[in-house]
Amino acid sequence: MGRTVKESLPINSSAAWSRRSHRERTAARARFVSNPKPTLLWIDDFAPALTVYKATMETLGFRVLTANNGGAGLKLAALHPVDLVITDYEMPGMNGETVAAAVKALKPALPVIIFSGSTTISHRSHRNADAFCDKAGGRDRLLGAIHSLLHRKHVGGQQTPPPLRASDQERRTVA
Repeated sequence: MGRTVKESLPINSSAAWSRRSHRERTAARARFVSNPKPTLLWIDDFAPALTVYKATMETLGFRVLTANNGGAGLKLAALHPVDLVITDYEMPGMNGETVAAAVKALKPALPVIIFSGSTTISHRSHRNADAFCDKAGGRDRLLGAIHSLLHRKHVGGQQTPPPLRASDQERRTVA
């Protein structure tokens, strides 16, 4: 439970990592050292849930910015260095699909996860979201998606994400 993104990435154990040049390995390590706490931007119109998500993810080693609507979230994404965006799908005004498209227009390389309790998510959402997670799912599914996308963003997709531990299965993220 207390693993951070840095700890969960087996930098020296991967064959893909060893094939990289010394300069590439040094640059990848520098990115982790310069930003040991990845910043998540969490957008959800339900304020009590935002408080829970922020507290939970901060105990897991993340820095978390929150916004209670899509417009406020986009302003935060434009003003702050963010490593990953997590957005609810069903929100008044801008829904998660619109938020994901606007984030990708603003910063195309910024990963976006649509985190929703909705069973009906538009197929158009798949164009702009990098992952989808069900709010009713276990916490490890969300953490797996976060780690995988952060890993792909920082290391270039050369390594696979760490496997989930059986002891962490079915811990819930939502209140």
